[in-house]
Amino acid sequence: MPKYNVEILPRFCRIATAFLIAILSSSIVGNFAYSEEAKPDQDLFTAAAFGPDGRLWRVLPSKDAVAVDFSLDYGKTFSKPMRINPKPQPMNFWDENPPSISVDKQGRVYVLYFADDKQDFTSYFSQSDDGIHFSEPVKVSSKADTHVHYQTEMLTDPKGKVHFLWHDDRDAAEYAKQGGGDLSIYHVAADPSKAMPQDQRTAKNICSCCRSAVALDVDGRPVVLARFVYPGNIRDHGMFKLLEDGSASAPWRVTYDDWKIEGCPTHGPALSISNDGRYHITWFSQGKAQSGLFYAWSVNQGKSFSRPLSIGDSNKLPGRADVMALGKKVAIVWKEFDGKKTQVLAVRSDDSGLKWSPPKSLAETISASAHPALIHDGKRMFLTWNTADKGFQLIRVD
Repeated sequence: MPKYNVEILPRFCRIATAFLIAILSSSIVGNFAYSEEAKPDQDLFTAAAFGPDGRLWRVLPSKDAVAVDFSLDYGKTFSKPMRINPKPQPMNFWDENPPSISVDKQGRVYVLYFADDKQDFTSYFSQSDDGIHFSEPVKVSSKADTHVHYQTEMLTDPKGKVHFLWHDDRDAAEYAKQGGGDLSIYHVAADPSKAMPQDQRTAKNICSCCRSAVALDVDGRPVVLARFVYPGNIRDHGMFKLLEDGSASAPWRVTYDDWKIEGCPTHGPALSISNDGRYHITWFSQGKAQSGLFYAWSVNQGKSFSRPLSIGDSNKLPGRADVMALGKKVAIVWKEFDGKKTQVLAVRSDDSGLKWSPPKSLAETISASAHPALIHDGKRMFLTWNTADKGFQLIRVD
């Protein structure tokens, strides 16, 4: 059985994870907890993205720094790393709280990372016009010094705005009075050349430690998929869309598994939106209505979804799925654990998720590992996966 240490989690998650380990370890051990040490090696959480010229960029975490490098040959060789933070900072990543890197159409490089400051896991942002000279990192949240925030997502819209969405505990007193979710999602859209504007709440009653997913719709507006806490401690998923004026639509529920649990599963969903507007989602549940890892699609902007498709071998604890759509091609990757080794498997569809290939094993390890993630270079999709024994791996999926 893997070793668990809840000290690497925010205080919300520590209670939840300890509770889950105690009552559910026999059935979903590999799907919500951690096999790393008390504070895992931070380089386990290397993240990657392709630029418009096909260059592969990585953000490289270490104990007290983050750096960026790039490859011109699909990861066979890399440039000398360029450090982002000028002074040492205690980095704080875990598998539901990884760093992010993105590159816009002009080749500007954006980096998001987490470091302990006045509050743990504080989100920092830095950007570069040339990939060599990076700006002084700035805190993303306006309440970063007084309130815990984490699991920040970053993406760039077609107008050049960089969007940040994160889980924030600043409304804890409100929830304590009314009951419901543990915290809120806050959002800010920044012009990288200007000071960070004021953030605002976009959703409340959010399950505290399930990382939310975000993707751009065909109109360039971000769509968010998150695990909400519904009445009766039902922890199912809902969606909302960010509007042009910075506000958010009212959230709507999209999964109806009826997972009632006094704690956070620490298992976030995934979302991808194809260029024809089809939504693709994956999620994990141990609900009354259904249990396991699932995929579904929507052709009406998430208002309704296809019948859930079960993913993986239920005897091998499938979980941690990511999904990506590139035109009509769709790929799903996920983890399975057989009691000795962890594998990443994949399925592919060439018709927008209607028919799927048989599962294929892409990589395996007996060591600690991060979540699998999908990236693309505009033509092909790739798995990125970090393991303690093999480090960063880039593997073609399609």
